[in-house]
Amino acid sequence: MNLLILFLAFFLVLAAAAGFVLLKHLRKKEAQLKSVLEQSRPEDAPSSPHEMSAIDQLLYDRCCRYMTEHRPFLVESFSLQDLAGAVYTNKGYLSKVINRFSGRNFRQYVNYYRVMYAMELYRNNMSLRVSDLSQLSGFHSTTSFFQSFKIVMGEPPSHWCSRVRRKYLKAKKSD
Repeated sequence: MNLLILFLAFFLVLAAAAGFVLLKHLRKKEAQLKSVLEQSRPEDAPSSPHEMSAIDQLLYDRCCRYMTEHRPFLVESFSLQDLAGAVYTNKGYLSKVINRFSGRNFRQYVNYYRVMYAMELYRNNMSLRVSDLSQLSGFHSTTSFFQSFKIVMGEPPSHWCSRVRRKYLKAKKSD
């Protein structure tokens, strides 16, 4: 009988110790959660336009890096929602940041990257036709490619391609 009481007492002490450790762990998690919630409160939002601008600049830089490294613009259906998800923000905020830092709306921003990519393609393979460049760079149509190219470069893609080809041939002759 004494052995049974001793066993129950030991078990009770062990259960109390485990409960104490669990309670301490739960309090620590609660404190961490409170800290995270306090940091995300509006009172803790950046207080000056300069601070907000720095945060916005970081987001814009992250977008540009993502566009350059992953080239999501090559997918015709690429959307603002897709980019917002990739850079972990919401699309309304992202749209404002893109507008502010690039001076373009989202569609113009994406088309800029498409045009730059088309130019890169052409420099690497001058046998490509304008319609090929349009299709390979993610545009829905050759017409939208022409319009976007002219907005970005100030001349139609056919003129730009001819100029680049002439410059290349001239440099090749002088070698």
